[in-house]
Amino acid sequence: MPLFFALTAWAGGDSSDGHTHSAPVPVGPAPVATASPRLSTETDLFELVGVLDGKVLTIYLDQFGTNAPVPQAQIEVESGAWKAVATEVSRAVYAVPVELLTQPGKHPLTITVQAGDSADLMNATLEVGPAGAAGVGTQRTRFWGERLVWPGAAALALAAVALVAIRGRRQSRKE
Repeated sequence: MPLFFALTAWAGGDSSDGHTHSAPVPVGPAPVATASPRLSTETDLFELVGVLDGKVLTIYLDQFGTNAPVPQAQIEVESGAWKAVATEVSRAVYAVPVELLTQPGKHPLTITVQAGDSADLMNATLEVGPAGAAGVGTQRTRFWGERLVWPGAAALALAAVALVAIRGRRQSRKE
């Protein structure tokens, strides 16, 4: 029976010092954090990561082996008939206007990088989801999932204790 009491010991609500163990109750729908579409690719020479923010693709370019930033590179990005040249906005960070690539879908890209004596051709795919659709059900599902874990575990533990108690009674009756 001590096991039963240990399993039912829960952290209390508000204490006299105002400390609470319970999560705040949401008033409205949970805010949905949407991640910007991203791409990444690498070759023997370079690592490239791109993040779509609005109508601009921000590109971060590093050397593959050392992860050192690659400043002053010439970068061209192509997708079908569309082609654009990136401009360096800060050290080893480049920006490309990509208004045509903001439409939902998978956009295969060919990226040409020229940095000093090194040149490389890289392939990547930028996948853009429908506007506002990223993570729509995720927050609500996670909210209810978190709320049901402990009560569900307590119910299972209580059922296990009851099963052990019933079996104990049946065995004592047989003897």
